[in-house]
Amino acid sequence: MAGLKRAASGRVTPDCKKAHSKSVKQVQLFWYSIATLRQINNGPPPLTHGQTIKRILVLDGDMVSALTIARSLAARHYVVDTASPKAAPLVAYSNAVNANYRYPDPLVDETAFLEWLLKHLDQEKYELVIPVTERSLVPLAKHRSVFSHARMAMADDESLELVLDKAATFALAERIGVSAPQSFYISDIDELATLQPQLRFPVVVKPSHSVSAGSEGYSKRNVSYANNDHELRQQCRACLRHSSVILQSYFRGLGAGVELIAKQGEILYAFQHLRLHEVPLTGGGSSFRMSTELEPALLDAATRLIREIHWTGVAMVEFKWNPETKEYCLMEINGRFWGSLPLAVAAGADFPAMQAELSLTGKVGAYPAYRRGVYCRNLPSDVMWHEMVLRSQSDEITQVPSFGSVLKDLSKVLSPKHHFDTQCLRDPLPGLIEINRLLANYGRRLRDTLAENLFTVSQRLLWRNGTVRERLRASKTILFICYGNINRSALAQSLMVARLPTTWNLDVLSAGFHVEEQRPADPRMVQVAAANGADLTQSRSRMVDKQMLTESDIIFVMEREHRNRLVALDPTVASKTFSLGACLTGLQRPHAEIADPYNKSETVYRACFDDVQRAVARIAEELNVHHVGH
Repeated sequence: MAGLKRAASGRVTPDCKKAHSKSVKQVQLFWYSIATLRQINNGPPPLTHGQTIKRILVLDGDMVSALTIARSLAARHYVVDTASPKAAPLVAYSNAVNANYRYPDPLVDETAFLEWLLKHLDQEKYELVIPVTERSLVPLAKHRSVFSHARMAMADDESLELVLDKAATFALAERIGVSAPQSFYISDIDELATLQPQLRFPVVVKPSHSVSAGSEGYSKRNVSYANNDHELRQQCRACLRHSSVILQSYFRGLGAGVELIAKQGEILYAFQHLRLHEVPLTGGGSSFRMSTELEPALLDAATRLIREIHWTGVAMVEFKWNPETKEYCLMEINGRFWGSLPLAVAAGADFPAMQAELSLTGKVGAYPAYRRGVYCRNLPSDVMWHEMVLRSQSDEITQVPSFGSVLKDLSKVLSPKHHFDTQCLRDPLPGLIEINRLLANYGRRLRDTLAENLFTVSQRLLWRNGTVRERLRASKTILFICYGNINRSALAQSLMVARLPTTWNLDVLSAGFHVEEQRPADPRMVQVAAANGADLTQSRSRMVDKQMLTESDIIFVMEREHRNRLVALDPTVASKTFSLGACLTGLQRPHAEIADPYNKSETVYRACFDDVQRAVARIAEELNVHHVGH
């Protein structure tokens, strides 16, 4: 790689210092001592005669699976260091970790990440480096030759490319007779028109590569779902900026994963889980899952795929599976450690230990069979899942579980077979910090909700008691504000100007906070406006400044945050700044905000247009009464 060379020896940079402070270590020691005294478990197996301690570096330490890997390896007497692009990841507080380091984010600056790792490997000697996600795996595989002096837990290039490229994965599945959804491939948005007659909604939109390289570095794109032509085109455009796109038919079933470790295509150990809760509800990472018996059809499909690509190392073959009909569809192959790894380890399938043994010795010894019916829950994600259940309704893709089903799953917490991804008595601090962060997050959300409700009530009162009306009728200049000035405020200005008689001496302005000026209105809002007889083609964005605020007699904002920013810019505007949406009431409008439609569905754009149009009509009504009276 151009510009990348081996760093000279020396200590790590300040950003890479150990994350453990003395006080944190003391707290860890306290909890670990209690856990030891209570004999929570039998502890790690003893060192055998002649066994030496080996040092391992685990990358992507901000992921929960990295914490699981560290705990597993430390229990087998490896010295584990971790590193990640995030400050204070949970793994940094684990008593299983010797040291934690921070490196540049590979998705932002690949070169800086690779240079950091080269320098770090010169200064700190490791027997093995384990990349946990594609974020580090992809650039390391791309520049494998640069790290020829280091042992990496990665499959060979040919095998890895087959699993990283989803199009190649599905082509392989089709060739060897593994069931997969009907798939269509596009690399240009113009190709979509010829495919649309063959597509049946909902359509699954997948990037061919989850992490892909571009002119601006690496980018990550997740799977999405389209329910109509507009959403399909919108999501394809977003995906095509990073990689080619796979369009697939939707297969309804349970998420099932066959996790395994293999050597040259031969599976040495296999494990299966079912996803019980997924975030989002439409399908995604699991927040609650269960270990199950290996389904013969799924194991057979995974075996044929792994054998065909001559895979070596850990992998997870993901399926959608219908337990009633026994039908399945391949979703993808994850050629690295997976998010639900804590379940596998809790059930006795110690894949991190197996991977370390395979990488260091070339073989995997005998490991006990895993326990079936074990549950594992990611606490923050599962709290989010329950919140989504309360807020969602069932549709063609989303199946919201019944109240009884939710209670049944919650009751599993009382089972001795239930575990948490992070919370662990032998290593309590990461779990306690995760709970603290979860509570802090919901505390912030609660404060924001209360502040939003107070803002809504106070702003609606100002409309009802005549404060807005009197200010409005005394105004010569009206200013509408939103963030970018290409949707809401631009639309309000256009609709207001269209309603004003030329005899009225009233200026109408709009502006935003986006630093780039002279941007045209959002093309999708231009289309929605045109369909309703409004013209936004001449609109150009402006950035709000103090002079504009001083010269405006009344200001209308779309969100509470907009008012806060204006008051921070010029405190004197507080008495003349009001929420535009506060004049709209009803069961469908619990808050005063008029939501930003940018980059959302056509339905959201139309709803935004209707809100702004109704609010502007209210302003015009107040002004019309005033002028007619005069």
